[in-house]
Amino acid sequence: MSTPCSNLSKLMGKICFLFVLLLSCSMACLARTMSNLTTDQSALLAFKAHISVDPYDVLANNWSTTASVCNWIGVSCGVHHQRVTALNLSDMGLRGTIAPHLGNLSFLVSLVIFGNEFHGYLPKELSHLHRIKRIDLGYNSFTGELPSWFGMLPGLQQLYLDSNNFTVNSLSDSLPADMCNLHLPKLRELYITSNQLDGEIPSGLYKCKELQYLSLSDNEFSGSISRDIGNLTMLKELYLGGNNLEELEVWNVANDYRHNKAPSPDGFNMDYIKKGWKSIKGDVRNFMKEFHANVRLVKGLNSTFLVLLLKYDNPITLGAIPDEIGNLNLERLSLPETKFAGLIPEKIFNISTMKHIDLSMNQFIGHLPSSMGLFLPNLERLYISYNELSGAFPISITNASKLTILDMTSNSFSGSIPDTLGNLRLLKRLVISNNSLTGGPSIRELGFLSSLTNCRNLEILAFSLNPLNGAIPISFGNLSTSLRVFQAYGCKIKGDFPNGIGNLSSLEAISLDINEFTGFIPKTLGRLKQLEVLYLEHNRLQGPIPDDLCQLNKLGNLFLSDNKLYGSIPTCLGEVKSLRNLYLNSNKLTSTIPSTLWSLTDLLGLNLSSNYLSGHITSNIGNLKVITQLGLSWNQFSGEGELMAQTMTLATIGYMAPEYGIQGIVSTRGDVYSYGVTLMETFTRKKPTDELFSEEMSLKHWVNEALHGSIIEAVDTNLIGSEDEHFYAKKLCLSSILGLAMDCSTDSPEERINMQDVLARLQKIKIAYLKNI
Repeated sequence: MSTPCSNLSKLMGKICFLFVLLLSCSMACLARTMSNLTTDQSALLAFKAHISVDPYDVLANNWSTTASVCNWIGVSCGVHHQRVTALNLSDMGLRGTIAPHLGNLSFLVSLVIFGNEFHGYLPKELSHLHRIKRIDLGYNSFTGELPSWFGMLPGLQQLYLDSNNFTVNSLSDSLPADMCNLHLPKLRELYITSNQLDGEIPSGLYKCKELQYLSLSDNEFSGSISRDIGNLTMLKELYLGGNNLEELEVWNVANDYRHNKAPSPDGFNMDYIKKGWKSIKGDVRNFMKEFHANVRLVKGLNSTFLVLLLKYDNPITLGAIPDEIGNLNLERLSLPETKFAGLIPEKIFNISTMKHIDLSMNQFIGHLPSSMGLFLPNLERLYISYNELSGAFPISITNASKLTILDMTSNSFSGSIPDTLGNLRLLKRLVISNNSLTGGPSIRELGFLSSLTNCRNLEILAFSLNPLNGAIPISFGNLSTSLRVFQAYGCKIKGDFPNGIGNLSSLEAISLDINEFTGFIPKTLGRLKQLEVLYLEHNRLQGPIPDDLCQLNKLGNLFLSDNKLYGSIPTCLGEVKSLRNLYLNSNKLTSTIPSTLWSLTDLLGLNLSSNYLSGHITSNIGNLKVITQLGLSWNQFSGEGELMAQTMTLATIGYMAPEYGIQGIVSTRGDVYSYGVTLMETFTRKKPTDELFSEEMSLKHWVNEALHGSIIEAVDTNLIGSEDEHFYAKKLCLSSILGLAMDCSTDSPEERINMQDVLARLQKIKIAYLKNI
C-alpha cells in the first residue's frame, strides 16, 4: 500500500516531466519561429537587392539586419506568429525588378507596390503565396503576358494591374476558362485598366461570382459584350471604355426582383456602369431596339444606380428614352451627349431615390412637368443643358431642397425666374444662361437675386443671355461670400452698378458686359482681392476709372470698352503686373498714356483706340514683347516718328502689319493683317514667335511655301490625316482658309481685302466644304 509521501513523489515526477517537455516544445517553436522569420528577412533582402533606384534611401537606411524585419518600413507582421503578412511600398519611386524570392513570404496576405517604376516580368514564384488576398501592382512598367499562375491563388480577392504594359492578347490567352469558378472563387476586384491587351474579353471572367468591381478600360479589346456578363450578380462598378467593342447584346441591368423574388439569370445589381466605345459599328437602330428591350426587362426591378454613358460618333439620333426607365429605383441617371431626342419621360422626375440626373447635350424637346420637384426629395444635381426644352421655368424644382447644382443652360425656357429659388439653401451652382427668361413680376428689380441671398453656399451664378430687363437689387451685396463666378452678360440689366458687390470677397470672375448699366464703376471693386476677370464693356458707365482697381493684384483681364468713361488712365494700372488684357477703347479718356503701362511686359492685348488720348508714344512701347493685339488708332497722338521707330520692333513679332513700322499708321487694315496671321496660327498650331521661325523664314513665308507644295505638312495634324474620311474635301477647305490668310496679310495695305470680303470668302469656303462631304 502506497504512502502519501510516495504518491506525492510520483506526482512531482510527472510535473517535472511535463515541464521539461513543455520547455523543450517552447524552445523548438521559438527556434522554428526565428528560423521562419529569418526566411522572411532573406526574401526581403533579396527583394531589396533587385532594386536599382531608391531615391529616398528608404530601404537603404531602414532595411537593416540590425533591426527586426517586423520594424522595417513598409513591412507588417502577424501578432501571434511574427511572420511577414503585408508589404506596402507604394509611391516610393523605386525602380527595379521583382525578385523571385518574394514567393517565400508564405504568410503574406497583402502585396502593394503601386506607383513605382518596377519593370520586367512577374516571377512565377509569386504563385507560392497561397495566403495572399490582395495584390496591387498598378502604375508600374511590368511587361509580358498576364501570368496564368494568378489562378493558383485561391484566396485572392483584389487584383490591381492597371497602368502597366501587359500585352499580346494576354488576358484571353493566359487566364484559364475556369479561373474563377475553380481557381479564384473569392475574387471581388479586378482592375486591368490602361495596358495593351487586345482580343475578346474572355468568357471566364463572367464566372467570377463574387466580382464586384471590374475595370478593363483603355485597352484594345474588341468583339461584343456577352450577355453572360449578367451572371455577375454582385457587380457594382463596370468600366469598359476606351476599347474597340463593336456590338452590344441585350442584357439586363438589374437583378433583384421586388419582394425577394429570385434574381434574373442574366441581370445584375449594378451601382455604376460605364461603357465606352471608340466606335459602335453596325445598325444603330438595332442598338436602340436592344436598349429599349433592356429597359423593359428591368421593369419592376430593384436596381439602385444606372449610369449609362453611350458616347460615340454616329450621326443617327437614338430616339426617345423609353418610359419604363422610370420604374427603376435609381439614384443616378447619366445620359450626356448620347443623341437621345423627344420628350423626357415624366416618370424620371417621380423617382424619389434619385440623386443625380444628367441629360445634357441631347435633343430633348417639350416642357418639363410642372410637378417635377415635388417627388425628388433626394435630388442633388440636375443637368439638362444644351437641349431644345421650352416652356416655363419649373417652379416646383425649388421643392428639391437637397439640390446643389442646377444647370439649364442653352434651352428655350421662358417666363420669369421664380423668387422661390432661395428655398434651395444648399445650392452651389445655378446656371440658367442662354434662354428667354425674364426677371420676374417686378419691373424695376430682379427679385430672384434677393431670394438667392438664402443660398449661403452659392459659388457659381450664371444667367447670361436672358432678356431680364431689370435692375440689380441692393440686397445683391448680401449674396454668399462663397460666390466665385458671376455671369450676367447680355441681359438688358439697367440702373446703377451695385456697390454691394465689394462684399463678395471670393469673386474671381465678373461678366456683366453688354448690358445697360449707368452711373460710376464702384470703388468697392477694389476689395475683391481674388478677382481675375472683370468684363464691363458695352454698357453706359461714366466717370473716371477708379484707382481702386489697382489693388486687384490677381487681375488678368480688364475690359471697360464701349462705355462713357472719362478722365485719365490711372497711372497705377501699370503696377498690376498680372494684367494680360487691358481694353479701354471707345470711351472719352483724355490725357496721355501713362508710361507705367509699358512696364506690363506680359500684356497680350492692349486697346486704347477711339478715345481722346494725346501726347507722344515713347520708345518704351517696345517693352511689350509678347503683345498680339494693339489698338491705338483714333486718338490725338503726336510724334509719329517715335511711333514709327518702335512699331518696327513690334512688327518683328509677326502679328503687326508692316506699315506700323514703315509709316507709323494704325488703321483697320492693320487689323486685317493681324487676323490673317491669327488664321495661320489657328490652323497650323504654330505661333509667329516659335523657334522654328526667324527673320529669313517667318510663319507667313512658311505657310506660303506649303500652299505651293504640300499643305498637309503645314496644318495641325489633329485636323487632317491621309486616311481621314473626306480627306480631299478637308484638304481643299484648309488650303482655301490658308489662302485667305495670305490675302489678309499682304505687305501692302492697299492690296489687302477688307473684312466684309473676308466674311464672304469664309462663307463660300464653308458652303463648298459641306457640298463635298
